[in-house]
Amino acid sequence: MTARDYIWLAVLGAVERGPLSTDDAASAVGALAGSTWIPVSQLVFEAIDQMLEEGLLNPVERSTRLAITGEGRRRLHDLVAQPLTAPLSPFGQVGIRLKLAFLDLAPPVVRRRQIDAILRSCDCEIASRTASCAAWSLNGPLGRAWLDHQMDALEEMAQALRRLAKTESISLTEG
Repeated sequence: MTARDYIWLAVLGAVERGPLSTDDAASAVGALAGSTWIPVSQLVFEAIDQMLEEGLLNPVERSTRLAITGEGRRRLHDLVAQPLTAPLSPFGQVGIRLKLAFLDLAPPVVRRRQIDAILRSCDCEIASRTASCAAWSLNGPLGRAWLDHQMDALEEMAQALRRLAKTESISLTEG
């Protein structure tokens, strides 16, 4: 996913939750993305204009708020279903954060597929770091403590994803 995709995902997802003003939709992008990556507001406003032109958003009658259209909802579902190329990179973490913010809006099968894909990335990263971490012997005690911290964070993330996957499995069997 690209930076543009992240902006579109954040705007469409926020407006799907309820009509928002253009300013509130733009603010939602930064709030949802977190401090790691915040796009320049001009890009966000240009994206909103493009979504209006493409019929993904419509102004709500007699108001300054925007509402999502059926086409916008389909685009939102497409964005949620897109794979992340490097989910464990800092930019990929923004993608995970945005996807999880709106994953509940996607069909159960898509939700489970996305959770499983992110979990596989975590498991692969954990396996590669524990099997042959070349940096381990090159670091002093403080560096090794930091590597341990990063491994703990990865393992916590994987555990949280396993809990989400379990919840999704239950909802798939009940639904």
